[in-house]
Amino acid sequence: MSGFPLGEVGPCQIQFGGVDLGYTRGGTTFEHKEETVKIYYDQTGKNVQNIIGIGGSAIVKTALANPTLAQLEALIPGATIDADGMLMKVSVGVDKRALAKELILTIMDGDAPSTDPDATLVIFVAVPTYEGSLKFDDSTQRSHAVTFEALPDDFSTNVNGLYRIGLPTP
Repeated sequence: MSGFPLGEVGPCQIQFGGVDLGYTRGGTTFEHKEETVKIYYDQTGKNVQNIIGIGGSAIVKTALANPTLAQLEALIPGATIDADGMLMKVSVGVDKRALAKELILTIMDGDAPSTDPDATLVIFVAVPTYEGSLKFDDSTQRSHAVTFEALPDDFSTNVNGLYRIGLPTP
């Protein structure tokens, strides 16, 4: 494996549920964090005796530049496109796990996604949060912030898996 650079991974191609999300602006960041609890005993004072893992998370943050309505629709719960444009609805009570899809980041090799399987990061179950804050003025390039959070995979052979660096051998 050539080594997938954890942390800042831009530029990369981003696919969510099979939809190419197009251009990004400002880079794409991948972050893995492990949650732990430290174990202490009265008899050993303030010295840590063990560290136990209690969970973990994987998060991808990016900003889409000039997305199409179809690309935005894939990210926003309850959004629908009709002849008049895209209608956004409030997503109170929406089970976002039910809307989760596979997220694939592939490092760019020039102007195309790399064909090296090791240049790919796959989040098995990703939930998007669209942050739609747009500035309209004469000098700001608009972008659409999106955060993807990994949930444990309970649907396939990757049970409890969050992500994979590299594509599996077929």
